[in-house]
Amino acid sequence: MRVPRKLELSLICTRTLLIFFSLLPFLTTAQEETFGNISDDDMFQKARTKRLASSSHSTGYWSFVQPISPFFDKSPPTNITTQQGQTVYLNCVVNNLGDKTVSWIRRRDLHLLTVGTETYINEDRFSSAHIEGGQDWPLMIKYPQTTDAGIYECQVSSDPKITFLVQLNIVVPKAEILGPHPMYVKIGSSINLTCVISESPEPPMFVFWYHNKRMVNYDKEGGEISLQKASDDSAISTLYIKNAQPTDSGNYTCGPSNAEATSISVFFLHGEKPAAIQRDTSASLSSSSSHHDRCVTFVAIVSWALLR
Repeated sequence: MRVPRKLELSLICTRTLLIFFSLLPFLTTAQEETFGNISDDDMFQKARTKRLASSSHSTGYWSFVQPISPFFDKSPPTNITTQQGQTVYLNCVVNNLGDKTVSWIRRRDLHLLTVGTETYINEDRFSSAHIEGGQDWPLMIKYPQTTDAGIYECQVSSDPKITFLVQLNIVVPKAEILGPHPMYVKIGSSINLTCVISESPEPPMFVFWYHNKRMVNYDKEGGEISLQKASDDSAISTLYIKNAQPTDSGNYTCGPSNAEATSISVFFLHGEKPAAIQRDTSASLSSSSSHHDRCVTFVAIVSWALLR
């Protein structure tokens, strides 16, 4: 008896499905072994190619493309303060840069400073400090001046362009010797001079002390000198002289490596000298008053004689 054509096709399909499901575990294992030899990067590239080949109007496409576009790491500081003359780095970390380029622009005059690792300004103080293979594209500014303060823009040549702004502040360290100017001390007492270096994010590399024109830092009899950081933006240097003698009088100068020098004059009191000075001043004032009275009397006599 001949089997109808439709029933024959149905039986063939049923046998095929049974064979397929019986071989499915073996096919899955083989597939896993095949993909196990493919690196994560290869898998990523294949998935990307497959996605790009699909319609660009689908929501799934844009949800895939967005994570692989360049974007900034927000961890670097956006407000940096440094002192005049201290080399500074403005960091700009870019993820998924791909074939795009990173540029630095000075916002106050829109001057292009660097593109990639190339410098586009005729000042060797500005340059890119990028290390090959790294994601950070820092702008290095050597010997910064107060005129370098302002906003700097890190820009990526993506479409659309993305930017990362950094505010640079430049401070000028100042030195000041505390206490009355001039300073008066007694013979045999101690001289303690304190020099404060303020607006100094980085402490000075050194502070030279001078007595008149002679440096005393390395003079065993010149006194004890110390230098320490006082706060985030200040440092203190002290000069201590024990059992001071008249030879220690004169001008003392504090000269930090990062600020203009400042000076103070030190004088000694000799016993009753201040009182003697006061008496001399009083005698001088009395003499001046007596002279003034004599002049008035003389003018009066001359005037009386002329009027007669």
